[in-house]
Amino acid sequence: MTKGCSRIRFFARALTAYALFCAPGFLHAQSPAPAAPKAPDPIAELRVQNVRTGLNVIAGAGGNVVVWSGVDGLVLVDTGVATSSVALVDAVTRISAAPVRFVINTNSHADHTGGNEAFARKGAVVIGRESLREQGGRDPAAPGDIGDALLALPVITTNDTMALHLNGDRLDIVHVADAHTSADIVVRWNDADVVDLGDIYWSGQYPDINVESGGSLAGTVAAIEAVLARSNARTVVIPGHGPVSNRAELAAYRDMLVAVGRKVREAVEQGVGVEDVLEAKPTADFDARFGHPGALVTPDEFVRSVYRDLAPKRPGR
Repeated sequence: MTKGCSRIRFFARALTAYALFCAPGFLHAQSPAPAAPKAPDPIAELRVQNVRTGLNVIAGAGGNVVVWSGVDGLVLVDTGVATSSVALVDAVTRISAAPVRFVINTNSHADHTGGNEAFARKGAVVIGRESLREQGGRDPAAPGDIGDALLALPVITTNDTMALHLNGDRLDIVHVADAHTSADIVVRWNDADVVDLGDIYWSGQYPDINVESGGSLAGTVAAIEAVLARSNARTVVIPGHGPVSNRAELAAYRDMLVAVGRKVREAVEQGVGVEDVLEAKPTADFDARFGHPGALVTPDEFVRSVYRDLAPKRPGR
């Protein structure tokens, strides 16, 4: 081998090492990489939006997560899916290093309770509906591993209303019957004028009315009407899924529910089967706004859920 070839190979190795050293992420690698490939850190997928002083909404962890921070500590509303719990803990810590004192679950489904265990292990007290203990924090329609079920379950439960007085505000926790499920909770910050409806409201898309879990169209509309009655143009409306919203958008969502529900009810009363109802496209006037590609619930899925809710209630049955 000539000296020239040796010198070329030496510089090639040096340049390779330099490129690796300067590559993004290399400076964070303080130990050898594991043998198995590591999944991308999901923290990059979480998006934090400040909606009021001390109130932030985290999207991308499953259902929307609200972080309420202040002098008295942190309160979370919902905790996303279990697979995002590590990233969610990191995101919450970036907002505030204070301990999480309470976690409030707006419903029992796994995309709202999956991180309960992670925060309970750090000392948070979980608050939810009494039925959340019965269901073990799991969505029977979409089972998932949420870890230690006992830690994930609420320690404080309610079948009506309760309030937390923290961080200079009053947080009302209100049970709403027969809406998305039979056991939903609406959360309202009184002074901040912010309300979180959980999965009663799916901003910019059709909802999942979980009839099998006791949900109903009438209960969903009634819950929204109650929120609208206490809201104004300044009110921040946080949905269970989708972007942060406002009273005008919530009212338009209510109007869509009523209009589609009326069409499906009329078809049910005439004895029309679900497939024929789908063929008639009762959501056609609203698909451009609520049926966009990528929405979690398709127009047909929404109509099927409304039909399941209304069909058993038609006269003679």
